[in-house]
Amino acid sequence: MIISLFRRFISAILLLWVISIIAFWLSKKAPGDEVMDYLNIDDPINMNSNPLELRSSYRLIAQRRELDLPLFYWTISPGYYPDSLEYILPFDDRAALESWIRESKNGKASLQLYQQLYAGILTSCGNTDQLQMTDHLCQTFNRSIKTHDLNLVQKNIQDLGDSLRSISYEGKETVNQIKSILLTCETLLNSSSQIPGSGWLPSFEWNGLHNQYHGWITGLLAQRPLTSLVDGLNAWSKIYDALKWTLLLNGLAFLLALILGVGIGMWSGTHDGQSIERIMNWILFALFALPSFWLGTLFIYFLSSGEWLSIFPAGGLGQYHSVGTWLEKWSIISYHLFLPVLCLALGALAYVSRQMKQSVLHQFRQPYVKALRTQGISEKTIIRRHIFRNAIFPVITIIGGSIPALISGSLIIEVIYSIPGMGRLMYNSLLARDWPVVFPVLMLGAAVTIFSYALTDIIYKWADPRVKTI
Repeated sequence: MIISLFRRFISAILLLWVISIIAFWLSKKAPGDEVMDYLNIDDPINMNSNPLELRSSYRLIAQRRELDLPLFYWTISPGYYPDSLEYILPFDDRAALESWIRESKNGKASLQLYQQLYAGILTSCGNTDQLQMTDHLCQTFNRSIKTHDLNLVQKNIQDLGDSLRSISYEGKETVNQIKSILLTCETLLNSSSQIPGSGWLPSFEWNGLHNQYHGWITGLLAQRPLTSLVDGLNAWSKIYDALKWTLLLNGLAFLLALILGVGIGMWSGTHDGQSIERIMNWILFALFALPSFWLGTLFIYFLSSGEWLSIFPAGGLGQYHSVGTWLEKWSIISYHLFLPVLCLALGALAYVSRQMKQSVLHQFRQPYVKALRTQGISEKTIIRRHIFRNAIFPVITIIGGSIPALISGSLIIEVIYSIPGMGRLMYNSLLARDWPVVFPVLMLGAAVTIFSYALTDIIYKWADPRVKTI
């Protein structure tokens, strides 16, 4: 049993690791520039300031946040890509450079063009002369280095050279830079579309532990501070503040669904076919079919809005901070949580009770029940000591699967009832594109789902040693 449990635990860890890789990849594919988001929080700077100053601040933030590192433990790229591509910053520059390489299939010349344009930025943007032409040079080089179309890059630089000639510009270094850039553009535009030499072979580079994914996953495990992009607060503090309400909400709903679901299922199984049981059966089907968000809306309309009744609050947690004793706080909180807990519990209750009923009916058809009856054992004793224990085994798996379903269902319920839990935090963070909050919440939800199923297998094995856990 120990070996099988260990294997189950290892498989859960491996699955969670795969999910973490997918989550990390999605975080890097999210819209926007991650470094610019942190730049606006850590070191707010005017976007119209000198491009060289902006680039310097950008690189500083990227190094501080370790966003200048390779993405993963290894890098696989086409053989004609330069090795230094992953270290190009800002990301707009890197995207433009990749576009030039894909268009020309000439990584060396593309990197040369990038270096020439960057040298132009250093020369012109670093010039302290307050001249209109100096600013024009700076902005043109900075715009061209982020332009994906090589033809447009060539046109920008050609127009710049024509402007310099029209005013008899005397800066020889700049003029020579423009000539070099135009020659490189011409080389790239005239490059063969076929990959040169052995460049078609993939290039493999081992980055070791010094990469973004390693820092990201170890940071999640060690719970290193994460900066929210919305308010600059520690993302973990926001997550833990929300987690306590989600645990309370789902914990109460789970207990209510479990106790009532097993009880109703047991009663339905022992009263199968009776009129009242059929009515209960239709009610349970209706509850199972109703979406939780629609049920929550109906509760608010009929029980909170005042259109019909105004028995329960429509949302929030009330002014529990203003009272002194814990009993008063709990009474206010429970009063506000009654409807959301009921919304979450009803769907799970219907599912658990249906499964429990079917399991009870299955047990009644087993030969051992007939044998017990022939021995004169009372029906109540058979149900209490034998039917219930054997019928509960299949429901254990259902219970394990209902935990993730409750958590996912609580997202919309927390939004509807303004409960400051994980679901509402996830919803608001997605709308605000606050990825440092979104992806830890995603990983936490994945961990709960995976380990709840693993725990279900363990409990099932413990409850019935005849079951072999794979």
